Amino acid sequence: MDSLIQVTLVANAGLLLRYQDTSILLDALFSGESCSFCEASPATRERLLRGDPPFDCVDYVLFTHLHEDHFSEALTREFLLSHRVKGLVLPYSERLEQRGFFDFVQESGTPCHVLTGDSCKAEFRLSDTIRISALRTLHLDEKYHGVLHFCYLISCGEKKLLFTSDVDYTREQLSFLGTDTLRAAFVNPLFFSDLQRRRFFHGRLPAETIVVYHLPFSEKKAGPLQRMFSRSLQVWPENGPTVIVLEGQLETIEL
Repeated sequence: MDSLIQVTLVANAGLLLRYQDTSILLDALFSGESCSFCEASPATRERLLRGDPPFDCVDYVLFTHLHEDHFSEALTREFLLSHRVKGLVLPYSERLEQRGFFDFVQESGTPCHVLTGDSCKAEFRLSDTIRISALRTLHLDEKYHGVLHFCYLISCGEKKLLFTSDVDYTREQLSFLGTDTLRAAFVNPLFFSDLQRRRFFHGRLPAETIVVYHLPFSEKKAGPLQRMFSRSLQVWPENGPTVIVLEGQLETIEL
């Protein structure tokens, strides 16, 4: 029987994945100071930086793109200084190169793979049972199409999880999935609402479970987005994939 995958919400789209004896941080080192969604509480951030459970023994750190609500250079530097990780994967940024970030990563001894716009797909094997594909996709909203953005398809044993982050579901059909069935697809509330209405997304998302993340925590920040999501959730078809909503800091699900 395949092992369970534990997924813990840090904040926003930040997640911690645990499978067997491997842990992966995804979009979890970010600053929420100018974030319109949410940020990790000071207590959660301290636990993360100190390596207190559940953040002990983090093996890999991944980023889908470098917007402030997904990536913080300062927090990533601080984390890598105090944690010996097996690998860092993130998109290229000329600004980061000019600021010496990649030199810092090299000097820290952290193995690093920098994703560029030259390749639509990069593949990594983390262990005998874990494989990762970083898939180049457009970021939602035409004004962000120049941003390097990647979806991650993570295979843990026989289970496949897709993390779509801020993918432009109006332009992308996710054809790279082929006929594979996902154990779970992680989508933001905008993507989820369109999955229910099918106005803009014309591709396939063959998943047993839809996990909604990248949600606001507070009513003050939620506004129309939360109301739209709530309406979509209410009318989700009973015969559709199971829906799980991840919205509480350090909330953990098993897949």
